[in-house]
Amino acid sequence: MIRAIIVDDEPPARARLRRLLEDVGGVSVVGEAGSALEVYDLVRERRPDVVFLDIEMPEVRGTTLAGSLPEPRPFVVFATAYERYALEAFACDAIDYLLKPVSRPRLAATIERIRERLSRQSFLEREVATASALQADMWPGALPAIPGFDCAAASLPARGVGGDFYDLFALGEGRWGVLLGDVSGKGVAAGLVATAVQGRVQTAARHARLQPAPLAGALNADVFASTEGRRYATLVYGTLDARTRALALVNAGHPAPLVFTPGAPGARALASSGPALGLMDTARFDTLHATLPPGSVFVAFSDGVIEALDPVDAEFGVDRVEALMATHGAGTAAELCAALLGAVRQHRGTRQQQDDVTALVVKSET
Repeated sequence: MIRAIIVDDEPPARARLRRLLEDVGGVSVVGEAGSALEVYDLVRERRPDVVFLDIEMPEVRGTTLAGSLPEPRPFVVFATAYERYALEAFACDAIDYLLKPVSRPRLAATIERIRERLSRQSFLEREVATASALQADMWPGALPAIPGFDCAAASLPARGVGGDFYDLFALGEGRWGVLLGDVSGKGVAAGLVATAVQGRVQTAARHARLQPAPLAGALNADVFASTEGRRYATLVYGTLDARTRALALVNAGHPAPLVFTPGAPGARALASSGPALGLMDTARFDTLHATLPPGSVFVAFSDGVIEALDPVDAEFGVDRVEALMATHGAGTAAELCAALLGAVRQHRGTRQQQDDVTALVVKSET
């Protein structure tokens, strides 16, 4: 039985597609949504095999949503009244593009194609998908609510299980830990190290009460000892005081997070303040400081964002990140994450499996 989710802002369209799927048979509709922003939790909870998506929807376009679906990523079928989005849709790795009104024979052919793809999945692919689901369960779903801030994060592993990781957790007394990191390599091995590093950060920050710089130093020695220099991790870890809006941050060889402040020209880059973790047994890390006044935005991302290559080897780059934030800056943190990951997927086109892609956004509310 194929598990499906239907996403369309028009209830009659959802009802018609549901009836057609019942007629075709072999499909269980495990969820419906009228807004793209409702989909992320649905996908995590229901684990569908396929998501049927409209394109023209409020809040977030269907193609943007498709590019930011959480792993393990389901197949995507677009069902829309417009022909003009076909190229954009297939750049998102859509398995099919159905024009409304969808006919039963056309839908049956799509379902058969999905069934064939599912049956061809090898045992290893199923194991990786299971590991990916377990890793996704270890990440926070919706990030905790911080008074005065809007926070969101999203990740797209290149191979189901990824080396990127993120977290946001309470430290007590109005302080919060903000984390985004990236382990060298891809796949299961990188995912295991990423999970271990994420757990050790929480232990060091919440129980040992280490500040960012000494935490990075301790973690560096830990990663070096456990991997013997064969793996390394880049990392951004900061403590945010929600009362003063002050951010103290260490950057261990990671792409510089960006801080956008109202009235300031461009973005401030919080550049590396120490080496990647695990390259040497001892290392020095400095603390960076920033303030997030009302209306400002903090954006951290993995190198899979800025190093994403299009079909002619042009990088996505930091300039595109800044331009996207300028265009979508009025949106919520979740919308900014979805827009960024969707733009990266669109930029990569047919070259999707390059590297893990992760973004974390903290918006200081007015």
